[in-house]
Amino acid sequence: IYLFQRYHACTDSLERMYTDNDGARKREMDAIAGPNEFAEFYARLKLLKDAHRRNPDELAEPLSMEFQKMQEEIADPEREEYDMVQFTDEESYGRFLDMHEIHALYLNLKNVKKLDYITYLAQFDKFTDIPRNTTKKTGAYKEYLSTLKEYLVYFMDRTRPLHNLKEEFAKSDAEVDRLLAEGSLPGWPSQPTPKEAPIDVSAYSSPVELESLGLDRLKAALMALGLKCGGTLKERAERLYASKGLRAGDLGRDALAKKTDEAKERARTAALAKLEGHIKCSCNYSIGNLLMDERDATRENVERKQARTVGENEEDDEEPQVESDEEENDGVPYNPKNLPLGWDGKPIPYWLYKLHGLNISYSCEICGNQVYKGPKAFQKHFNEWRHSHGMRCLGIPNTAHFANITQIKDALDLWNKIKGDKVSFSSFSFSDVANSY
Repeated sequence: IYLFQRYHACTDSLERMYTDNDGARKREMDAIAGPNEFAEFYARLKLLKDAHRRNPDELAEPLSMEFQKMQEEIADPEREEYDMVQFTDEESYGRFLDMHEIHALYLNLKNVKKLDYITYLAQFDKFTDIPRNTTKKTGAYKEYLSTLKEYLVYFMDRTRPLHNLKEEFAKSDAEVDRLLAEGSLPGWPSQPTPKEAPIDVSAYSSPVELESLGLDRLKAALMALGLKCGGTLKERAERLYASKGLRAGDLGRDALAKKTDEAKERARTAALAKLEGHIKCSCNYSIGNLLMDERDATRENVERKQARTVGENEEDDEEPQVESDEEENDGVPYNPKNLPLGWDGKPIPYWLYKLHGLNISYSCEICGNQVYKGPKAFQKHFNEWRHSHGMRCLGIPNTAHFANITQIKDALDLWNKIKGDKVSFSSFSFSDVANSY
């Protein structure tokens, strides 16, 4: 912070010096470059000597002392460290944008196209697609624009503190004023006013005859009389026919149109258009491409997160364990997930670990509750010595009948059933069958 403040103070001092509003720099340059430059030099030297003669004990602090104090403060081990800039977890120290709350404000606007978050990141500065007469006239739209601009400016201040947005905003305001005056600003076209030509209502005998004039002609006639001009064709004709033989003051207040302050409406339109211009100034490729890299990176990050499973996201959220010095000295590889080691003595990749099903454990009670990792090791162990020894201890032959059986009770039940089938088959006599026939 000190260096940042020092930089701005020196920059302001140099700017005032070179701008020379009081003319001191010009007078000094003229005096030095004049015909009596040597006389000017010795006169200034005399002033310096007189000043030192009057103050012989005054010590001047050189600029190196200031930098020495700054170096001592930086090298102080007890100096309190703090974060100069705060970022949210979603922003990842300025790499991505965090616009979930602003996206929710956009979805709550009336008559706007509902966009998902990824599409919104690419199109949030395209204001020409938002209807003017319905959405842009609401207070929620102004609140949405203010919140969006506030966040983008705050993000720019944290990631690019030396970027001068005020200058770009001033240029954007001037351009918006010019385009509004010409009526060619995208998204804010000038609304043509219909020709307010009155109609002689006395020439018509019923509202039905007035309906033949059409909606636009009736609207122009009602506006010329200062009456409400909305409604269907029949309502407009009846309203205009009701004014037959009457003055505008004789009609009720309900029939008169509300007077709109055109100056206030123009000021409100200009304020909204300038807000849109500021946001485009911060985001549009044609103006500066200031945040396009962050927008693209945010979209890729969101797509990557949506494509991952819940378990993988939880594993990423876990805090990584720090390797100790003893592990580094012993040469033991860093293996927080306890993965099997490969041919090179290093843990195998996690995707290969899951591909072979090594994250699934199988327990065998016959082998003394031995645990086997993965289906391949589990199927292989039925022919190994440990399982065969367990079957011999139970008095059961290790044949193919007992494949995939890991519980002692299941193995004994199956063995008793096999023995019962053998006894019943041995007691079977073919002679008894022949005698029965």
